[in-house]
Amino acid sequence: MSQTVKIDVADSMYPLQQLMTYKFARLNAKMTAQAARILKETSDLSLSQWRIVSFLNQRQSATMAEFVRFSGFDKGQMSRTVKELVRAGLVIGEIGTKDQRTQELRLTDLGRATFEKARPSMRGRQASLLNCLSEAERKTLYAVLDKLEQRVDQLEEEA
Repeated sequence: MSQTVKIDVADSMYPLQQLMTYKFARLNAKMTAQAARILKETSDLSLSQWRIVSFLNQRQSATMAEFVRFSGFDKGQMSRTVKELVRAGLVIGEIGTKDQRTQELRLTDLGRATFEKARPSMRGRQASLLNCLSEAERKTLYAVLDKLEQRVDQLEEEA
């Protein structure tokens, strides 16, 4: 049975670099910059565009609402990014078959080709990051991240 140890981060002597949120923000900034550089070199996609293109590559089609639920993206950001992808000819939007108020998004041939161009570098980066961890560490990492996400959601519901 594990015992929860209370940590007092309100103590003014608690070092900033030890705050979990600071460590996550720092790691996220580094990973985002790295991904942006790789995408610029391989496909000229932004990271937001890559995430949408990747999501659509796994499906025949999807609505913006489905992607927002999956990703947690801001609806406004999603809308702007989709418009950029449509203008670039990578994505097309058609009136939804189930609900005509929605737009079904699909990759074009150019969108698929762009995804395929960037995929090896992005998958290689993902593998490199994961391979520095043992299988047990990866399982623990994902379990901890899931637990923290649930706690953040719970705190938001309580607010």
